[in-house]
Formats: sequence, structure tokens, C-alpha cells
Amino acid sequence: MTSTTNSWSPALKGLHWLIAIFILCGWASVELHEFYERDDPMRGWWMVVHFSLGFSVLLLAMLRLYWRATHGRPTLYGSGFQKPVSLLVQSLLYVLMLGMPLTGLMMRQFAGRDTTLFWLFDLPSFVTKNIDLAKQVAFIHKEFLWNALLVMLVLHIGGALWHHFISKDNTLRQMLPFGKVK
Repeated sequence: MTSTTNSWSPALKGLHWLIAIFILCGWASVELHEFYERDDPMRGWWMVVHFSLGFSVLLLAMLRLYWRATHGRPTLYGSGFQKPVSLLVQSLLYVLMLGMPLTGLMMRQFAGRDTTLFWLFDLPSFVTKNIDLAKQVAFIHKEFLWNALLVMLVLHIGGALWHHFISKDNTLRQMLPFGKVK
């Protein structure tokens, strides 16, 4: 289950793709909730999906960071500027995978709202209600971090495709669940 010089461990591959799917579904859920009027129960249903997926991304990202720190990484391909840029993009993606759910939770907390997770329990508000602060955190969550996440995802995916089709190295194959490393 340890990463080798040629490939990521199956656990890290699984976490990578599960987090990617949850981020995509979290985005879809927040977009879909906009199709419903404020008093429609489906609007709230989609937001519970969004909160639950965000919370899951937070937990999975922490697990992934731990696993990566304790199980190594395969060879980093690239030349010159590519390796430091790759490490920077990966590091910023981790910051965003932690920051998006945390700011989402803080936004709810400062708005004085409970956060329902998985329809199983509510995270109560632990802080004093402060709508002005909630609005500022909402801006950070919705405008700054979301746009930063989109930019990092484009760089991450673009970099993987560059390595696969232009450099023709194993970067993408190392992370594909079905990829065979040359």
C-alpha cells in the first residue's frame, strides 16, 4: 500500500479520484439548488448534499495528507520550472481542499445556522452570530477560493495532459486507477 518510485499507492489513487468526484458533485449540487425557489424543499435537499460532500472532502483531504506524508510519492517528472510549479499547484490544491469546506462551515456558523450533514445530524453553531463576518467569509468561500480552485484544477489537469501527450512520461499513468506505468 506504499507508493513506489513508479506509481501512487492504491489508497492515494482512490482518495484522489474520490475527492475529485466529490468536488464535482459538490459543485453540481450547489448549482442545482439554484433551480428551486427558496421555499422549495428540494433547494434545501441539494444544500444538504453540498454540505455533506464538502465535509467529506475535508475529512478525505486530511486523510490523504496524512497518507501522503507517511507513504511517500513516486518520481516527479518534469524539467526546469515544471517540478516546482507542479509542487506549488499540488500544495495549493491541498490548501483549497481544506479551505473551501472550512470557510463554508464558518460561513454557516457566523450566519447562526446549523449545518445538516448526511441527514443524520446537525452541526450546531459554536460561535456568536455575526452576519457581517458571515458575508465576508461567504465572499472568500464563493468568490476567492472557488475561483482559485478552478484555476488550480485547470493547471493540474492541463499539467497531467501535457505530461501524457507532449512529454509522454508516466505522470498521468501513475494516478490512473487502471493505468499501466511504462
